[in-house]
Amino acid sequence: MSPASTRVLVVTDRIAAAPDLIKEIRGHAANGPLDVRVLVPNPAPAEWHPTHPERRAKAMDAEQVLRETLPTLREAAGADVDGFVSTRHDPMDAIEERLHEEPVDALVLAMPARHLEGWLHADLPHRVRHLGLPVTVVTGSELIDVTPGAHRRFEPGVGRRMLNKVPEITLFFWVIKIMCTTVGETAADYLNDNLGFGLTWTTVVTGVLLVIFLAVQFRLLKYVPGVYWSVVVVISVFGTLITDNMTDRYNVPLTTSTPIFAVILAIVFAVWWGFERTLSIHTIFTTRREAFYWLAILFTFALGTAAGDLVAEQFSLGYGVSIAIFGGVIALITIAYYAFKLNAVLAFWLAYIMTRPLGASIGDFMSQHSKKYGGLGLGTTGTSYIFLGCILALVVFLSITRRDATEVKNPAAA
Repeated sequence: MSPASTRVLVVTDRIAAAPDLIKEIRGHAANGPLDVRVLVPNPAPAEWHPTHPERRAKAMDAEQVLRETLPTLREAAGADVDGFVSTRHDPMDAIEERLHEEPVDALVLAMPARHLEGWLHADLPHRVRHLGLPVTVVTGSELIDVTPGAHRRFEPGVGRRMLNKVPEITLFFWVIKIMCTTVGETAADYLNDNLGFGLTWTTVVTGVLLVIFLAVQFRLLKYVPGVYWSVVVVISVFGTLITDNMTDRYNVPLTTSTPIFAVILAIVFAVWWGFERTLSIHTIFTTRREAFYWLAILFTFALGTAAGDLVAEQFSLGYGVSIAIFGGVIALITIAYYAFKLNAVLAFWLAYIMTRPLGASIGDFMSQHSKKYGGLGLGTTGTSYIFLGCILALVVFLSITRRDATEVKNPAAA
């Protein structure tokens, strides 16, 4: 019986049959039959929208160079060598996705030494160690063996493979998001005051609902509009209640709670970045990333509530002025993104944070009536029903049309 082929996955962002890479492939081939796959992370940055005009062009250029390189690697391996461009930009994401498709016995990470830091997204060899596979880094001048102590095959199908779990950033996203924040402000007041639940029971009931909706959301393998936006509505109420509890029950002034929530949110982002090396919402397809995402969302609501109340009430600017201020800040972020090329991920999270106090100010403006702060006086009940009805209509529309869903068809198009 002939020996089984050694399955080697070569990962590189600079596709070229460098001498050291050829030498490494020949070394594997000398030990027996070889089955080689070449994986190229998508050249398009993760923060680019899937419909970005340059995304497809970059992937197609990479595929062309890949086709020109494979013949040399096939000669070195003495066998057929396949190659492809991943839909994922982060090399770790690309590797893990491939390992769900087929088993691999060894990894070869090939890149020029001068390009090491930028492409590795901070130490890729260290990040792949948990896979338990032999790993060799080819830097163009030397081979670095970073093989773990124990050899283990990573079989396909380990863990859950998911599509992006959150919607694409369209106008629908921002409209529904602002309405959800408005509902978060008015619904919390409605449950607390109108229905007489009180702050404690309102918090308990909302917390239980949030756990239930999150459990459903985490079990899904792709973005489902009805479930996703249900979580956003409930988490907006719960985030509001976190601030309300600190202010009304524990007498923590808004001037204190606002910076506290800002620091907590910064810590969440820092830890998220430390583990994943990306804060892009275009790659929420693992359970850990989704957990970081919802944790960040929770504290953006808490921070936004505190900041909105601080500006509108403590500084006595009124609801109308607050709407103008926070709307103006979002407009400035939009201008910075489109005109001055502000980083897309940074622009998204800044705008996301600002939509919370904007939505809260809109909710207070519509539901309250105060000589000091202004307002239309529609009441929390009427305001909540108006916005919940609008949210429901848009979610039904998106569920039918899939206008905001990430539909990956092939690597080049992704």
